[in-house]
Amino acid sequence: MTSPSETIWPIEPHTLIKHRILDRYLQGWLPVMAKTNGRIHFLDGFAGPGRYSGGEIGSPLIALQALLSHPHFAKANNQREVVFSFFERDKSRADALREELKRVSLPSWVSCNVFDGEFAPLLSSILDKFQAEGSQLAPTFAFIDPFGFAGVPMDLIARIASNAKCECFITFMYEEINRFLSVPDVADHYDALFGTSKWREIVGETDSGRRRDRIADLYRKQLETVAGFKYVREFQMVNRGNRTKYFLYFGTKSEKGLSLMKAAMWKADPGGGEIFSDRTNENQVVLFEPSPDFARLRSMLTQRFRGQGPIDISDIEKYVLVETPFSETMHLRKRTLGQMEKSGPRLIEVYRPKGKANRAGSYPPATKIKFV
Repeated sequence: MTSPSETIWPIEPHTLIKHRILDRYLQGWLPVMAKTNGRIHFLDGFAGPGRYSGGEIGSPLIALQALLSHPHFAKANNQREVVFSFFERDKSRADALREELKRVSLPSWVSCNVFDGEFAPLLSSILDKFQAEGSQLAPTFAFIDPFGFAGVPMDLIARIASNAKCECFITFMYEEINRFLSVPDVADHYDALFGTSKWREIVGETDSGRRRDRIADLYRKQLETVAGFKYVREFQMVNRGNRTKYFLYFGTKSEKGLSLMKAAMWKADPGGGEIFSDRTNENQVVLFEPSPDFARLRSMLTQRFRGQGPIDISDIEKYVLVETPFSETMHLRKRTLGQMEKSGPRLIEVYRPKGKANRAGSYPPATKIKFV
Protein backbone atom coordinates (compact mmCIF):
# COMPACT_ATOMS: atom_id res chain seq x y z
CA MET A 1 0.00 0.00 0.00
CA THR A 2 1.41 3.37 -1.01
CA SER A 3 1.10 6.25 1.41
CA PRO A 4 -2.29 8.02 1.10
CA SER A 5 -2.17 11.57 -0.23
CA GLU A 6 -4.73 12.83 2.30
CA THR A 7 -3.92 13.92 5.84
CA ILE A 8 -6.44 11.38 7.13
CA TRP A 9 -7.87 8.40 5.25
CA PRO A 10 -10.33 5.50 5.76
CA ILE A 11 -9.21 2.59 7.88
CA GLU A 12 -8.94 -0.86 6.29
CA PRO A 13 -10.04 -4.19 7.83
CA HIS A 14 -6.49 -5.51 8.19
CA THR A 15 -5.48 -2.31 9.98
CA LEU A 16 -8.25 -2.83 12.52
CA ILE A 17 -6.89 -6.32 13.24
CA LYS A 18 -3.32 -5.04 13.45
CA HIS A 19 -4.46 -2.42 15.96
CA ARG A 20 -6.36 -5.05 17.91
CA ILE A 21 -3.17 -7.10 18.25
CA LEU A 22 -1.24 -3.98 19.26
CA ASP A 23 -3.81 -2.97 21.87
CA ARG A 24 -4.09 -6.43 23.39
CA TYR A 25 -0.32 -6.76 23.63
CA LEU A 26 0.12 -3.36 25.26
CA GLN A 27 -2.58 -4.20 27.81
CA GLY A 28 -0.20 -6.88 29.03
CA TRP A 29 3.19 -5.30 28.31
CA LEU A 30 2.68 -1.92 29.95
CA PRO A 31 1.84 -3.12 33.50
CA VAL A 32 4.42 -5.90 33.39
CA MET A 33 7.19 -3.48 32.45
CA ALA A 34 6.03 -0.75 34.84
CA LYS A 35 6.28 -3.12 37.81
CA THR A 36 10.02 -3.58 37.38
CA ASN A 37 11.19 -0.43 35.56
CA GLY A 38 10.99 3.19 36.62
CA ARG A 39 10.88 4.39 33.02
CA ILE A 40 9.29 2.69 29.99
CA HIS A 41 8.96 3.84 26.41
CA PHE A 42 6.51 3.36 23.53
CA LEU A 43 7.93 4.30 20.14
CA ASP A 44 5.76 4.71 17.02
CA GLY A 45 7.91 4.99 13.91
CA PHE A 46 5.21 5.97 11.40
CA ALA A 47 2.60 7.47 13.68
CA GLY A 48 0.18 9.13 11.25
CA PRO A 49 -2.43 11.74 12.26
CA GLY A 50 -3.82 9.81 15.22
CA ARG A 51 -7.28 9.23 13.79
CA TYR A 52 -8.90 7.89 10.61
CA SER A 53 -11.56 9.59 8.53
CA GLY A 54 -14.30 7.47 10.09
CA GLY A 55 -13.28 8.57 13.58
CA GLU A 56 -11.33 5.41 14.46
CA ILE A 57 -8.25 6.07 16.58
CA GLY A 58 -4.77 5.31 15.26
CA SER A 59 -1.83 3.65 16.95
CA PRO A 60 -0.69 6.67 19.05
CA LEU A 61 -4.08 7.01 20.73
CA ILE A 62 -4.47 3.23 21.01
CA ALA A 63 -1.20 3.09 22.94
CA LEU A 64 -2.17 5.99 25.22
CA GLN A 65 -5.60 4.51 25.81
CA ALA A 66 -4.06 1.12 26.69
CA LEU A 67 -2.05 2.88 29.39
CA LEU A 68 -4.60 5.30 30.78
CA SER A 69 -7.53 2.86 30.86
CA HIS A 70 -5.62 0.03 32.53
CA PRO A 71 -6.52 -0.56 36.20
CA HIS A 72 -2.84 -0.97 37.07
CA PHE A 73 -2.26 2.71 36.27
CA ALA A 74 -5.36 4.08 38.01
CA LYS A 75 -3.27 5.45 40.84
CA ALA A 76 -0.42 7.77 39.95
CA ASN A 77 3.03 6.58 40.93
CA ASN A 78 5.62 9.33 41.15
CA GLN A 79 8.39 6.75 40.76
CA ARG A 80 7.12 5.71 37.32
CA GLU A 81 7.69 7.49 34.02
CA VAL A 82 6.09 6.49 30.73
CA VAL A 83 7.33 8.19 27.55
CA PHE A 84 5.62 8.10 24.15
CA SER A 85 7.65 9.02 21.06
CA PHE A 86 5.77 9.54 17.80
CA PHE A 87 7.64 9.96 14.50
CA GLU A 88 5.79 11.33 11.47
CA ARG A 89 7.42 12.71 8.31
CA ASP A 90 4.27 14.41 6.92
CA LYS A 91 3.92 17.84 8.56
CA SER A 92 0.14 18.00 8.22
CA ARG A 93 -0.26 14.60 9.86
CA ALA A 94 2.18 15.45 12.63
CA ASP A 95 0.19 18.63 13.32
CA ALA A 96 -3.08 16.68 13.29
CA LEU A 97 -1.58 14.25 15.81
CA ARG A 98 -0.54 17.12 18.06
CA GLU A 99 -4.11 18.41 18.02
CA GLU A 100 -5.40 14.95 18.97
CA LEU A 101 -2.91 14.73 21.84
CA LYS A 102 -4.05 18.09 23.21
CA ARG A 103 -7.44 16.51 23.88
CA VAL A 104 -5.93 13.78 26.05
CA SER A 105 -5.57 14.48 29.76
CA LEU A 106 -2.17 13.14 30.78
CA PRO A 107 -0.95 12.55 34.34
CA SER A 108 2.34 14.14 35.32
CA TRP A 109 4.27 10.89 34.87
CA VAL A 110 3.31 10.53 31.19
CA SER A 111 4.96 12.52 28.40
CA CYS A 112 4.39 12.59 24.64
CA ASN A 113 6.84 13.78 21.99
CA VAL A 114 5.97 14.23 18.31
CA PHE A 115 8.98 14.29 15.97
CA ASP A 116 8.59 15.76 12.47
CA GLY A 117 10.65 14.02 9.83
CA GLU A 118 11.92 10.67 8.59
CA PHE A 119 11.91 7.94 11.21
CA ALA A 120 15.28 6.30 10.55
CA PRO A 121 17.49 9.43 10.52
CA LEU A 122 15.73 10.94 13.52
CA LEU A 123 15.93 7.83 15.66
CA SER A 124 19.52 7.19 14.56
CA SER A 125 20.52 10.65 15.77
CA ILE A 126 18.82 10.02 19.11
CA LEU A 127 20.60 6.69 19.51
CA ASP A 128 23.90 8.34 18.52
CA LYS A 129 23.39 10.84 21.33
CA PHE A 130 22.64 8.08 23.83
CA GLN A 131 25.74 6.20 22.72
CA ALA A 132 27.92 9.29 23.12
CA GLU A 133 26.54 9.78 26.64
CA GLY A 134 27.05 6.11 27.52
CA SER A 135 23.31 5.62 28.13
CA GLN A 136 20.66 3.34 26.63
CA LEU A 137 17.04 3.40 25.60
CA ALA A 138 14.58 2.75 28.38
CA PRO A 139 12.71 -0.55 27.99
CA THR A 140 10.94 0.10 24.69
CA PHE A 141 8.14 -1.32 22.59
CA ALA A 142 8.79 -0.05 19.06
CA PHE A 143 5.83 -0.14 16.66
CA ILE A 144 7.27 0.29 13.16
CA ASP A 145 4.47 0.49 10.61
CA PRO A 146 5.63 1.92 7.24
CA PHE A 147 3.58 2.13 4.04
CA GLY A 148 6.39 0.86 1.81
CA PHE A 149 9.75 -0.87 1.97
CA ALA A 150 12.05 2.12 2.49
CA GLY A 151 13.07 3.75 5.73
CA VAL A 152 13.28 0.70 8.01
CA PRO A 153 16.90 -0.52 7.74
CA MET A 154 17.83 -3.72 9.52
CA ASP A 155 20.79 -2.05 11.20
CA LEU A 156 18.40 0.37 12.92
CA ILE A 157 16.25 -2.52 14.14
CA ALA A 158 19.45 -4.08 15.48
CA ARG A 159 20.35 -0.86 17.30
CA ILE A 160 16.95 -0.82 19.02
CA ALA A 161 17.26 -4.51 19.91
CA SER A 162 20.72 -4.04 21.37
CA ASN A 163 19.20 -2.12 24.27
CA ALA A 164 17.94 -4.18 27.19
CA LYS A 165 14.23 -5.08 27.26
CA CYS A 166 13.50 -3.55 23.86
CA GLU A 167 11.07 -5.17 21.42
CA CYS A 168 9.92 -4.43 17.87
CA PHE A 169 6.58 -4.97 16.15
CA ILE A 170 7.18 -4.42 12.43
CA THR A 171 4.98 -4.23 9.35
CA PHE A 172 6.83 -5.93 6.50
CA MET A 173 5.15 -4.78 3.28
CA TYR A 174 5.46 -8.02 1.36
CA GLU A 175 3.21 -7.13 -1.58
CA GLU A 176 5.28 -4.11 -2.58
CA ILE A 177 8.59 -5.75 -1.70
CA ASN A 178 7.77 -8.69 -3.94
CA ARG A 179 6.56 -6.46 -6.78
CA PHE A 180 9.78 -4.46 -6.97
CA LEU A 181 12.23 -7.22 -6.07
CA SER A 182 13.86 -7.22 -9.52
CA VAL A 183 13.93 -3.42 -10.02
CA PRO A 184 17.58 -2.24 -9.96
CA ASP A 185 16.73 1.24 -8.70
CA VAL A 186 15.56 -0.04 -5.33
CA ALA A 187 18.35 -2.54 -4.70
CA ASP A 188 20.05 -0.31 -2.13
CA HIS A 189 16.78 -0.01 -0.20
CA TYR A 190 16.46 -3.79 -0.16
CA ASP A 191 20.03 -4.26 1.02
CA ALA A 192 19.22 -1.95 3.92
CA LEU A 193 15.82 -3.49 4.61
CA PHE A 194 17.17 -7.04 4.84
CA GLY A 195 20.62 -6.12 6.11
CA THR A 196 22.09 -8.39 3.43
CA SER A 197 22.21 -8.88 -0.33
CA LYS A 198 20.94 -12.47 -0.08
CA TRP A 199 17.49 -11.34 -1.24
CA ARG A 200 18.99 -11.24 -4.75
CA GLU A 201 19.05 -15.05 -4.70
CA ILE A 202 15.22 -15.02 -4.62
CA VAL A 203 14.69 -12.76 -7.65
CA GLY A 204 14.60 -15.70 -10.08
CA GLU A 205 12.11 -17.75 -8.03
CA THR A 206 8.98 -18.21 -10.17
CA ASP A 207 6.76 -20.25 -7.84
CA SER A 208 4.69 -17.65 -5.98
CA GLY A 209 4.34 -19.67 -2.78
CA ARG A 210 8.03 -20.54 -2.52
CA ARG A 211 8.95 -16.96 -3.41
CA ARG A 212 6.78 -15.61 -0.59
CA ASP A 213 8.12 -18.13 1.90
CA ARG A 214 11.75 -17.46 0.95
CA ILE A 215 11.31 -13.69 1.31
CA ALA A 216 9.52 -14.07 4.64
CA ASP A 217 12.05 -16.61 5.93
CA LEU A 218 14.99 -14.39 5.02
CA TYR A 219 13.54 -11.41 6.88
CA ARG A 220 12.76 -13.55 9.92
CA LYS A 221 16.29 -14.98 9.97
CA GLN A 222 17.76 -11.50 9.73
CA LEU A 223 15.71 -10.39 12.73
CA GLU A 224 17.17 -13.34 14.62
CA THR A 225 20.79 -13.20 13.46
CA VAL A 226 21.40 -9.51 12.72
CA ALA A 227 18.98 -7.81 15.11
CA GLY A 228 19.59 -10.49 17.71
CA PHE A 229 16.02 -11.24 18.72
CA LYS A 230 15.82 -14.61 20.46
CA TYR A 231 12.16 -15.06 19.53
CA VAL A 232 10.46 -13.91 16.34
CA ARG A 233 6.75 -14.36 15.71
CA GLU A 234 4.97 -13.53 12.44
CA PHE A 235 1.36 -12.87 11.44
CA GLN A 236 0.20 -12.79 7.83
CA MET A 237 -2.33 -10.32 6.38
CA VAL A 238 -4.15 -11.51 3.25
CA ASN A 239 -6.09 -9.18 0.92
CA ARG A 240 -9.49 -9.71 -0.70
CA GLY A 241 -7.82 -11.35 -3.68
CA ASN A 242 -6.37 -14.01 -1.36
CA ARG A 243 -2.83 -12.69 -1.79
CA THR A 244 -0.43 -11.85 1.00
CA LYS A 245 -0.48 -8.10 1.60
CA TYR A 246 2.04 -7.90 4.41
CA PHE A 247 3.47 -9.68 7.42
CA LEU A 248 3.65 -8.48 10.98
CA TYR A 249 6.89 -9.46 12.71
CA PHE A 250 7.36 -9.34 16.45
CA GLY A 251 10.86 -9.61 17.87
CA THR A 252 11.74 -10.03 21.53
CA LYS A 253 14.31 -11.59 23.85
CA SER A 254 11.69 -12.22 26.51
CA GLU A 255 9.60 -15.36 26.98
CA LYS A 256 6.96 -13.22 28.69
CA GLY A 257 6.82 -10.93 25.67
CA LEU A 258 6.52 -13.92 23.35
CA SER A 259 3.70 -15.31 25.48
CA LEU A 260 1.76 -12.04 25.44
CA MET A 261 2.13 -11.62 21.68
CA LYS A 262 1.14 -15.19 20.86
CA ALA A 263 -2.01 -14.74 22.94
CA ALA A 264 -2.77 -11.44 21.15
CA MET A 265 -2.33 -13.04 17.73
CA TRP A 266 -4.48 -16.05 18.65
CA LYS A 267 -7.26 -13.66 19.66
CA ALA A 268 -7.03 -12.08 16.22
CA ASP A 269 -7.01 -15.50 14.50
CA PRO A 270 -8.76 -18.04 16.77
CA GLY A 271 -8.21 -20.83 14.26
CA GLY A 272 -4.46 -20.63 13.87
CA GLY A 273 -2.96 -17.51 15.43
CA GLU A 274 -1.06 -16.68 12.25
CA ILE A 275 -3.28 -15.10 9.54
CA PHE A 276 -6.12 -12.68 8.83
CA SER A 277 -7.92 -12.20 5.52
CA ASP A 278 -9.64 -9.00 4.39
CA ARG A 279 -12.37 -11.26 3.02
CA THR A 280 -13.43 -11.96 6.61
CA ASN A 281 -16.38 -9.84 7.70
CA GLU A 282 -16.15 -9.22 11.44
CA ASN A 283 -19.84 -8.34 11.66
CA GLN A 284 -21.09 -11.47 9.89
CA VAL A 285 -22.70 -14.08 12.13
CA VAL A 286 -21.13 -17.50 11.56
CA LEU A 287 -22.48 -20.86 12.63
CA PHE A 288 -19.13 -22.22 13.80
CA GLU A 289 -16.26 -20.14 15.15
CA PRO A 290 -12.80 -21.34 14.08
CA SER A 291 -10.90 -23.13 16.83
CA PRO A 292 -7.34 -24.36 17.36
CA ASP A 293 -6.34 -27.85 16.27
CA PHE A 294 -6.03 -29.33 19.74
CA ALA A 295 -5.43 -32.79 18.30
CA ARG A 296 -2.26 -31.44 16.73
CA LEU A 297 -1.06 -30.04 20.05
CA ARG A 298 -1.83 -33.35 21.81
CA SER A 299 0.18 -35.17 19.17
CA MET A 300 3.10 -32.76 19.48
CA LEU A 301 3.19 -33.13 23.26
CA THR A 302 3.06 -36.92 23.09
CA GLN A 303 5.80 -37.13 20.47
CA ARG A 304 8.01 -34.75 22.43
CA PHE A 305 7.63 -36.25 25.93
CA ARG A 306 6.51 -39.88 25.61
CA GLY A 307 9.00 -42.35 27.09
CA GLN A 308 10.41 -39.81 29.53
CA GLY A 309 9.88 -39.62 33.27
CA PRO A 310 7.31 -37.24 34.71
CA ILE A 311 7.86 -33.74 33.25
CA ASP A 312 7.41 -30.59 35.30
CA ILE A 313 4.49 -28.45 34.10
CA SER A 314 6.83 -25.46 33.69
CA ASP A 315 8.93 -27.40 31.15
CA ILE A 316 5.80 -28.38 29.24
CA GLU A 317 4.66 -24.75 29.20
CA LYS A 318 8.03 -23.60 27.88
CA TYR A 319 7.96 -26.21 25.13
CA VAL A 320 4.51 -25.09 23.98
CA LEU A 321 5.52 -21.42 24.12
CA VAL A 322 8.89 -21.65 22.39
CA GLU A 323 8.66 -24.66 20.08
CA THR A 324 5.04 -24.77 18.91
CA PRO A 325 2.63 -22.30 17.28
CA PHE A 326 0.23 -22.67 20.22
CA SER A 327 -0.26 -20.47 23.29
CA GLU A 328 0.69 -22.04 26.60
CA THR A 329 -1.78 -19.77 28.43
CA MET A 330 -4.75 -20.34 26.11
CA HIS A 331 -4.46 -23.91 24.83
CA LEU A 332 -2.49 -26.14 27.17
CA ARG A 333 -4.41 -26.86 30.35
CA LYS A 334 -8.16 -27.45 30.08
CA ARG A 335 -8.44 -27.93 26.33
CA THR A 336 -5.42 -30.20 25.90
CA LEU A 337 -3.99 -31.70 29.10
CA GLY A 338 -7.42 -31.74 30.73
CA GLN A 339 -8.93 -33.68 27.84
CA MET A 340 -5.97 -36.05 27.75
CA GLU A 341 -6.35 -36.69 31.49
CA LYS A 342 -10.06 -37.48 31.11
CA SER A 343 -9.61 -39.81 28.14
CA GLY A 344 -9.79 -43.54 28.56
CA PRO A 345 -7.46 -45.26 28.34
CA ARG A 346 -5.55 -42.42 29.94
CA LEU A 347 -3.02 -40.62 27.81
CA ILE A 348 -1.20 -38.93 30.69
CA GLU A 349 -0.47 -39.57 34.36
CA VAL A 350 -0.61 -36.48 36.56
CA TYR A 351 1.26 -36.02 39.85
CA ARG A 352 0.04 -32.90 41.64
CA PRO A 353 1.67 -31.48 44.79
CA LYS A 354 0.20 -32.65 48.08
CA GLY A 355 -2.74 -30.58 49.21
CA LYS A 356 -3.78 -29.56 45.70
CA ALA A 357 -7.11 -30.54 44.20
CA ASN A 358 -6.89 -33.57 41.94
CA ARG A 359 -8.96 -32.07 39.15
CA ALA A 360 -8.46 -32.45 35.39
CA GLY A 361 -7.53 -29.10 33.86
CA SER A 362 -5.85 -27.85 37.03
CA TYR A 363 -2.05 -28.05 36.98
CA PRO A 364 -0.54 -25.89 39.76
CA PRO A 365 3.19 -25.21 40.01
CA ALA A 366 5.32 -28.31 40.71
CA THR A 367 2.78 -30.59 38.97
CA LYS A 368 4.51 -33.34 37.00
CA ILE A 369 3.03 -35.15 34.02
CA LYS A 370 3.99 -38.42 32.34
CA PHE A 371 2.90 -39.03 28.76
CA VAL A 372 2.03 -42.71 28.27
